[in-house]
Amino acid sequence: MSKSQRLPLAIGAFIFGAIILVFIALLFFSGGRIFAEKAPVVMFFNSSVQGLQVGAPVKLKGVIIGEISDISIDFPNDSSQGVTAAVHADLLLKRINIKGIQVGEEFFSHAIDNGLRAQLNYLSLLTGLLYVELDFFPNTSPVFHGEKDQLLELPTIATDFESLSKDLQSLNLKSLVNNVDNLAQQLSDIAASGKIQQALDNFDNAAKAVKSTAINLDNTQAALGKNGLEVLLKLDNLLVQLNHDEPKFVESLNHSLTELRSTLLSINQLANQAGNTLDQNSPLLIELTNTLEEIRRTARSLRSLSETLDEQPEAIIRGKKALPLGE
Repeated sequence: MSKSQRLPLAIGAFIFGAIILVFIALLFFSGGRIFAEKAPVVMFFNSSVQGLQVGAPVKLKGVIIGEISDISIDFPNDSSQGVTAAVHADLLLKRINIKGIQVGEEFFSHAIDNGLRAQLNYLSLLTGLLYVELDFFPNTSPVFHGEKDQLLELPTIATDFESLSKDLQSLNLKSLVNNVDNLAQQLSDIAASGKIQQALDNFDNAAKAVKSTAINLDNTQAALGKNGLEVLLKLDNLLVQLNHDEPKFVESLNHSLTELRSTLLSINQLANQAGNTLDQNSPLLIELTNTLEEIRRTARSLRSLSETLDEQPEAIIRGKKALPLGE
């Protein structure tokens, strides 16, 4: 074989060997993912996906189970709905096992029912690169945007950082700045008007008044302490005197009560005697009744004598005339 014939053969063998080496390198660095069974999925994010690139990892509990294969914009038929970013990914089923058995695509349908959700997270806050994190949120309801190319859709959920960003975006910063500016102007006006200095002076005067009142209270308390001691001594002496005079006072009171009892008994006896004397059958009342009857008869006799003398004055000398019959 001539030299000119061996040269193309060597070139061809070199190219074939390079292809074999590249293929082996791809198998080595891909970790066998080229020929591994993959499950294509799609995820729809309402927020910005800036920082998410094709080839970015998809992780489940921190384990890489796939990578992003495509990113596109999805415009809905209803104009009232917002524009979403459709993120396609290929998931390696061999990275997910249940009790040592590799799962199939049906695993994701069951996992979605148990709360499997996708969300964006930062690979690094410095670079701003994103990746997709899969995790379970059993207390959330899945939100689907509809099938696309008959792919399995993984529902998404916003991270706390995304929620905070939305809240910040919804703030009316212009109105907030205007309010802060108005507040600063009002504070400046108050400071210029001297009201703050006046308030400080009033506060200082109030503090001085409180201090003076405290001093007066201390002096009053000291005076009351001395006078209170004297009052307590006098009160103690009075109690001692009362304790000393108590037997005499009690004896005098008992004597007075005894005399009062004797007096009441005497009055009671006198009342009983008066009641017996004035009784209807008492001798005194009978004698008094007889005496009154005698006086009544005497009065009738005197009245008869007076009538006779009126009619016959000479009767006192000649005696009373007999009245004629029929008179």
